[in-house]
Amino acid sequence: MDRQFKVSMELVEGTQMQFLTTFDQDHFPKLMFDEPESVPGGQNEFPNASRVLAASMANCLSASMMFCLIKSRMPADQIKTEAVGTISRSEQGFWRVSKVDVKLHVKYGELDDKVRKKFEFCKERFFNYCIVSASIKEGIEINVDTILEQL
Repeated sequence: MDRQFKVSMELVEGTQMQFLTTFDQDHFPKLMFDEPESVPGGQNEFPNASRVLAASMANCLSASMMFCLIKSRMPADQIKTEAVGTISRSEQGFWRVSKVDVKLHVKYGELDDKVRKKFEFCKERFFNYCIVSASIKEGIEINVDTILEQL
């Protein structure tokens, strides 16, 4: 059975490129997006969508690794993750996120054979648990409907 979620965005009054994002769970905090100053109207006060995309991938991969380690009864003491995005021009000349390099530093107080074995087991499998990164890699169907309305 498919599950759905909803995200809503609205242009912040008095700005040209800042959008307030609301999630379908009332207890979630709202999230602001902006564009860099190099984009007309951008003020670079909040992250842009490219950075949030990389953060979503890094978070999902981190959580997926921890999920596998927990299921293997060997949760990490700490995971620190870094994502570096590369933006390049497409063949048509448009900017695109062309690559995201993600490094997960999985840390334990002691590294014995049992930890190493469980880590290697999860290292081979955790990517498949990550909804976001696997969906991006496989290609997400995107349907866009634009509607012109009068205020």
